[in-house]
Amino acid sequence: MKIEKGKKITLEFVLRDDKGNLLDRTTKGDELVFIYGEEAIVKGLEDELLGKKIGDKFKVKISPNKGYGEYDEDLTTEMSLDQFDGIEIYEGMEFEAETEDGPGIFTIKEILSEENKIIVDGNHPFAGLTLYFEVKVVGVE
Repeated sequence: MKIEKGKKITLEFVLRDDKGNLLDRTTKGDELVFIYGEEAIVKGLEDELLGKKIGDKFKVKISPNKGYGEYDEDLTTEMSLDQFDGIEIYEGMEFEAETEDGPGIFTIKEILSEENKIIVDGNHPFAGLTLYFEVKVVGVE
């Protein structure tokens, strides 16, 4: 059975950046499962999967425009530390916050305790990166 729109897909993958650094990977029993064609994964990987079948293995290089987008400086902002009163925070911590466009995920980039503020980033952690996937299709239903 080949991958096509509406099929339930199960993948094993390893994801690296252009320097070979490991960004993400699946583990046995924790594979990536999604419905093909519902934009649940990055566009570049979805494009490469069309027509593949169980057992297929491949490598693909995905540019930012078909991955998580280019890095956008406008998505970084300052917030008051007072907004996190009573919460233990650390650089790299992710949290959800309401924005003008609805809920968003942010990463704490820098804590400026003396200035009582933090710098947060609304970009996806992999924004601006060229992605290198090694993929194995393990399920098509």
